[in-house]
Amino acid sequence: MRKLPDYDALVLEGGSLRCAFTAGVLDTFAALDYRPFRHYFGVSAGSMAMTSFLSGQRGHFIELSEQLVEDGKFISFGSVMSDEGLMNLAHLAKVVSETSPIDWEAANRFIADKHVHVVTTDFETGEPHYIKPKRENWIRAVLASSTLPMITRGKVKLDGKWMFDGGYSDPIPLRAALATGCSNILVVRTRPQSERVERDTLDWFASYWFRDNHAVSGLFEKWHVMYNSLAEVLEEESGNGGQSWVQIAPTRPLRSDGYRITSLDLRADHRHGMEQCLEWICAQ
Repeated sequence: MRKLPDYDALVLEGGSLRCAFTAGVLDTFAALDYRPFRHYFGVSAGSMAMTSFLSGQRGHFIELSEQLVEDGKFISFGSVMSDEGLMNLAHLAKVVSETSPIDWEAANRFIADKHVHVVTTDFETGEPHYIKPKRENWIRAVLASSTLPMITRGKVKLDGKWMFDGGYSDPIPLRAALATGCSNILVVRTRPQSERVERDTLDWFASYWFRDNHAVSGLFEKWHVMYNSLAEVLEEESGNGGQSWVQIAPTRPLRSDGYRITSLDLRADHRHGMEQCLEWICAQ
């Protein structure tokens, strides 16, 4: 196999348990000891997959995801009206700290000379924040990036500000990577390249629920437009000033989309991520 190019940035789209696909890509990279990136951007569950990758724990994210869907405590329709909501992030934090811990020392050693960003959304302004995680706030930053009004606890306080899902302010932080001066960017998607999204029921409801906060309400109202615009830019594969990017994306809608997910769905998407990664490698 020829030497793989040294991309300087890795951008990971979110997508809850669809990130089993992302983990398949990253586990393949880990098996090949391919971690040339100087800049990392992780959104929502993509930031959790990124954390497992940075700690050098191949297989961690998919095993964690399987445990969460099998124990019946992470996704619970009986908890929809509770403080934690349909998806229990407090349970996720407990599993990560007790049952499937991150090797924080390894992760922090690895990022010492890297630029790592967990993307969150400011609950007051609707603006994206690019949090540089440290040992003491890393898991909280991941939770903040993943918490979604109406589905989880809704918001997390981080650095004195209330934050929620980074996917609503910057779902695919390509432009943030370009703004840092990165010239060769690899983007891992959790939707097929050709897929475009429409405004769904949750977005309709949330835009009304937060109508007194025009910034946040506007995000839910226009999120699908922003996402589709980013997807169009990604199709171009190059920008001004010699900057370029490529995508690794699923070729079909992933099985782990939604809230009724089994470990078989997760493993199928993880395998698909490995397959697409190997195809990308063979094309280099």
